[in-house]
Amino acid sequence: MAMINFKLKELDKISPWGQEPELSLHWFGLTDGDLWLTFGNETIYEYTKEAIDLWGNQSPYNDYPLSRFIEDFTELFDKIREPIPEAFYNLSTDLKKFQSRTKKWLDKHYTDKDNGNDFYFDVYDTLISWVHARTLSSSHLNYGPQLSFFRYNNKVRVVWDTEHRLKNGTPVWTAKSGSVEMEYTGFVQKIKSFGQSFFAEMGEQIRLAVEKDWGKVELDKQWLVEEHEGRIDEFYFSLALLEQEAEYRTDWAGIKKLFDRMTNEI
Repeated sequence: MAMINFKLKELDKISPWGQEPELSLHWFGLTDGDLWLTFGNETIYEYTKEAIDLWGNQSPYNDYPLSRFIEDFTELFDKIREPIPEAFYNLSTDLKKFQSRTKKWLDKHYTDKDNGNDFYFDVYDTLISWVHARTLSSSHLNYGPQLSFFRYNNKVRVVWDTEHRLKNGTPVWTAKSGSVEMEYTGFVQKIKSFGQSFFAEMGEQIRLAVEKDWGKVELDKQWLVEEHEGRIDEFYFSLALLEQEAEYRTDWAGIKKLFDRMTNEI
């Protein structure tokens, strides 16, 4: 079963960017389509029927140019490849508990007008930095879910937060917050399989876009072909990082010291 699933829109269903008479299209826009992730029995980026009806969505999934997902996800690869200490990996089994405790600690110190801001940036932000560095926020979506990725040796835990609700209390997403653990090598292979499928289908998308008469819509076809090749190179360069030893090293000793301080104070 694929972990990353997608369906590109047909060219005639892709809306040009801008307003008439200045309409244009580009590689990013041509990646428009549906995206959903599958972990066990949960489907991430799938809206509930109530959310679809409320917003009038045409698709039950993340309906946005897939390039945004690829850019945001690959930006995390340098951090994802770095194995984290076992103690912090264990904390990721109940990430909400860790985040609740750090928030409680922040509230305790943030009431001090003399050092509140210093505490936030120098202490709190540093303590939670290992989570943020490995989290895909999906902030471009309404109530976008958050996914975090934590590696320990040849294991990786994926944690997702989808507990977003409409004003009437109805869930936005079909998936409940949860997590899954898998072999790291298998995780990397699933990303590689997605890349192979996506760029193969985008290659056909580009071919059709070059053949199509776009009328008043501006599209630099030569640059479109060149950018596609460049995007392929960028993706596989980023993908290769996942199979290499991490160059950046998190200051785990410093974070552990802050964690112990928090534990003693709350």
